[in-house]
Amino acid sequence: MSIAGKILITCLLAGLTFAPVYSANDKPTKEKQLKVLLYKIKKLKQTIDVKEDSKSRYGKQLRTIEQEIGQVSGKIKKVGGKIKSRKNELVKLTKTRLKHQQQLSRENDYLAEQVYTAFTLGKQEKVKLLFSQQNPEVLQRNLVYYRYFSEARVNLINGVQHNIDKILETEILIQKARSELEKNQQQLNHQKVKLDKDRGKRKNIISSLNKQIKKQGGSLVKLEDEAQQLQNLIDSIQEIFIDAPEPNVSREPFAQLKGKLAWPVKGKLKKLYGRRKPLSDLRWQGVIIEAPSGRQIRAVSYGRIAFADWLRGLGNLIIIDHGNSYLSLYGHNESLFKSAGEWVETGDVIASIGNSGGQKNNGLYFEIRKKGKPQNPARWCKVDNQFASEQ
Repeated sequence: MSIAGKILITCLLAGLTFAPVYSANDKPTKEKQLKVLLYKIKKLKQTIDVKEDSKSRYGKQLRTIEQEIGQVSGKIKKVGGKIKSRKNELVKLTKTRLKHQQQLSRENDYLAEQVYTAFTLGKQEKVKLLFSQQNPEVLQRNLVYYRYFSEARVNLINGVQHNIDKILETEILIQKARSELEKNQQQLNHQKVKLDKDRGKRKNIISSLNKQIKKQGGSLVKLEDEAQQLQNLIDSIQEIFIDAPEPNVSREPFAQLKGKLAWPVKGKLKKLYGRRKPLSDLRWQGVIIEAPSGRQIRAVSYGRIAFADWLRGLGNLIIIDHGNSYLSLYGHNESLFKSAGEWVETGDVIASIGNSGGQKNNGLYFEIRKKGKPQNPARWCKVDNQFASEQ
């Protein structure tokens, strides 16, 4: 491990002296263990931030604006989901209203027919039938018919009233849904305006950052520094997760999934594992998967979120610990949908495609590591095996 990595872990462990301590007679529960784990991750992130803030004010500004963009994009996605839900609700309510209107129309027609029939048989009201000179059997039959006729008329009237009430109720719900839809649309427009402004700020920050990098010695130093920082982070995560509590569920070990995993997002492989990076001796330790902004990124396997935050060079980054020293990394995300400490299942949506970390193009940087060493993702993920993607 590099000197910088040792310093990072030393600072982290020093900060952990204030973490809760349990006596031999007070065995920590998994809930307490989780709190300790989250505390360690928080201290790790604070250590990274302090180190980053001392390097470049433009880097700090980039982190702030890209995190803001991620949050706004997440809000836009959430509001978009609400709008879709409201539209579906309106369609269902409109169909319900039409159904009750059609039923009301039929019942009105039946009731009109019965009223007309009652009018034409006005001379045969029940009292007149009783005092008529008809044969008793015929009289009894007519009285039964009369009772059925009266009950049917009452039922129709009740049905008409029921459908009128339902139509009025549905109208109220439709107006409410339309009002909420309009409100959501206004929120969406507001968030989109904010997102456009934030992206404009980001563009200016990246321009200033690139000028600073050029002035300080070019991109090679930057690439080497970012690679070392990622390695330090992974080393620290492995130190933290040695004693991480395990769930009470059985899962197929990650090592046995080699060659069976689905790719985390549907897209086009661009930067390939092991290829040399331009103008340097560094090589790609993962792959870049180009995909449209906002497309969903999914966890390739079951595990616990070890890191979910911004990191220089990789932007909004998620790292999943799959146990037995296996990690998967997802970088350059626009929005992060999971937090450190959460368990995720295979295929769970964890983030969305973006270009954070100062990238020009949208895409996912994806790595798999074993004991801190990068693995070729193409040997783990099956060809053409991809999760269904949604915007």
